[in-house]
Amino acid sequence: FSESSTSLDVLKAAKNFKLHQRAVHVYSEAKRVYAFKDTVSSNLSDEDKLKKLGNLMNESHHSCSVLYECSCPELEELVKICRDHNALGARLTGAGWGGCAVALVKEGIVPQFILNLKEKFYQSRIERGVINNNDLG
Repeated sequence: FSESSTSLDVLKAAKNFKLHQRAVHVYSEAKRVYAFKDTVSSNLSDEDKLKKLGNLMNESHHSCSVLYECSCPELEELVKICRDHNALGARLTGAGWGGCAVALVKEGIVPQFILNLKEKFYQSRIERGVINNNDLG
């Protein structure tokens, strides 16, 4: 029994694990899902709904990036570019770790938004041969 772990040993080892921050992400993400649903169903003006939904998306991305650590530099850059070019909210989606991003954008700016993404994010990658121009659809 002299080599068995004590409670203190377990607590010391637990500092190396990220269970708490992962759980905070999961539970706060579930709370955001309900807040998103409630916002869509609310009596807020369309403008206020979009603003709140965008904020929830931004909070979700931050949680995925910081607490769950499932983002990557490319997704961080893409999400920032989306927000810098008038997305109301943007976040990673899919499985993370190099997946995709989704942005909430007002319909009237979609064509310009897409052009901005192509110029600010994709063009340098096309020039370096990282992606093919045909990949953009």
